[in-house]
Amino acid sequence: MKKEIINNFDTEKLVYLMFQSSKRAFEAVESALHRISVLTDKVTETVKNGGRIFYVGAGTSGRIGVLDASEIYPTFGEENLFNALIAGGKEAMFKAKEYAEDSSAQGEEDLKNAGFAKSDIAIGISASGKTPYVLGALKFARSIGARTSLISCRAVNYDFVDYLVVADTGEEFIKGSTRLNAGTAEKLILNMVSTISMIKAGRTYDNLMVAVVPSNNKLVDRAARIVSELTGAPFDKARELVMKTKDARIASLMLKKDLTEEEARNLLKKEGFDFPKAYEG
Repeated sequence: MKKEIINNFDTEKLVYLMFQSSKRAFEAVESALHRISVLTDKVTETVKNGGRIFYVGAGTSGRIGVLDASEIYPTFGEENLFNALIAGGKEAMFKAKEYAEDSSAQGEEDLKNAGFAKSDIAIGISASGKTPYVLGALKFARSIGARTSLISCRAVNYDFVDYLVVADTGEEFIKGSTRLNAGTAEKLILNMVSTISMIKAGRTYDNLMVAVVPSNNKLVDRAARIVSELTGAPFDKARELVMKTKDARIASLMLKKDLTEEEARNLLKKEGFDFPKAYEG
């Protein structure tokens, strides 16, 4: 009997089947929650000790790393804290350079050139867990005594990886297309690692984006609403202070503790930019 191929399915059936397949990504991430937690604690520790985070990936995995790292500054006010390297460089963000992932030496070279140091942590992202570019970078990181992690969607084991996170997503809806479930799982994991480490490092207050960079009118208003909600100050007064200080945290400290802008900045710095400590202390 001739097998029916999915090309002949109607669109609604394909949408349903692909949605059902996508659930595997969430199940795979759920099975890895403990290891994600361990990695997140190490990332938080790295941040608190003045280190940086470097994502290293190729293809879809590399693009997901770039996406997550690029959102840290506007969301949490931390520039150059999370960094991302992708095989093939910036051009590979927009046009596939599949050959670039085959060089372990290039992974090492790119991490060196990025100024990676012993105090930093390298997090490799690889659907197969075997990408030479990623493994080369991780081996270099380990060789200088830095911490290493690998996020993989297949079971692997390496003696140069300190924190292995495996979220086995199984066969893809389109075989071999790791931009699907593997990509979804990787995005979920990076969301958790970066967001929760920033929460634990005091770059939020509860679930408020107190460190949001007010770089346009929408974000100025958002920051002002945060200040108003925290301190009880009228929105207009909060907005005026946000416009002046360019920082909702500073505006909030000034209002809550009756500080000058300089005093508020010094207090936040003294507390290691942990806003809840500065605000509640």
